[in-house]
Amino acid sequence: MNNVLKIEDYLSIGELSKETGVGVHSLRVWEKRYGAPRSERLPSGHRRYPKDEVTRLRAIARALESGYRASKVVTGTLEELQGLLGAQNFMNSSTEPSESEPGQVSRELIIEKWTEAVHQFDEFTLTQGFYEEWRKNGPLDFVMNLAAPFVVQVGKGWEIGEFTVSQEHFASERMEHFLSSMWRRMNERKEGPVVLVTTLPGDPHRLGIQMCAAVTAVTEARVIFLGPDTPTDEIIWAVKQCQADVLCISVSPTMDPVEVEGHLKMIKANMKKTVDLVVGGNGAPEGISGVNRFERFSDYLDWLTVKKCR
Repeated sequence: MNNVLKIEDYLSIGELSKETGVGVHSLRVWEKRYGAPRSERLPSGHRRYPKDEVTRLRAIARALESGYRASKVVTGTLEELQGLLGAQNFMNSSTEPSESEPGQVSRELIIEKWTEAVHQFDEFTLTQGFYEEWRKNGPLDFVMNLAAPFVVQVGKGWEIGEFTVSQEHFASERMEHFLSSMWRRMNERKEGPVVLVTTLPGDPHRLGIQMCAAVTAVTEARVIFLGPDTPTDEIIWAVKQCQADVLCISVSPTMDPVEVEGHLKMIKANMKKTVDLVVGGNGAPEGISGVNRFERFSDYLDWLTVKKCR
């Protein structure tokens, strides 16, 4: 550290977190990903953060609460943040952080809290957070605006070394277990249209179909969950055996597009014309005749409600 600077002008990462209300894990991730907040190293190798970052970080926290994404504000100057927040909010951000109502905390901060729990293998905090936001926001908002971006963030974190394989597995297992338990409660004693949910052979990814099942369970439809990696002939047989009205298939981006198209065409050709085939996920192909492709769960929910659950 520069000898001209005094140690009392700097804070540890724990002290910075306490002063700003931003989690320690978030501060570490931001510094690694965006180069901010800036830090200096002591001769011992420990990082210290200048106290003048406190005001800026409080403003960033308020910007996140207002709906801005971290990537847009973490590197912002005080002047830029002032322009985003407006003068009054900016002035408030330079005082002690206020106690916010739970509903005022942005989705970005909620997800950051969850990722910090993953970093610590904190199952209690993670699971309680899931329950709280599910009750507060409902299944669709939870899946679209919290669960999906959380899973994406953890995956990206693993890719750049922010999370280990075990931490990524921990996060995915916790989310999958939670979604499964919640939609199965809603699915009990349903007598509406039958919706089969699965993935194609060779696709072991489960979270996409768990999210699809959770959204489907919001309606009058009854979910029959086949799980992942189901052989094509078994999917066709199950559709007939269960007298399904809709077949939902989630396709991960790791799947070969040519193989996916072949499977879908075979399934479609061997189902009754009254059965609707729905696909979603980052690997879902476009332009296949007779296949309904949805990019957003809200569009799928609207379609299902209007067409099958009148």
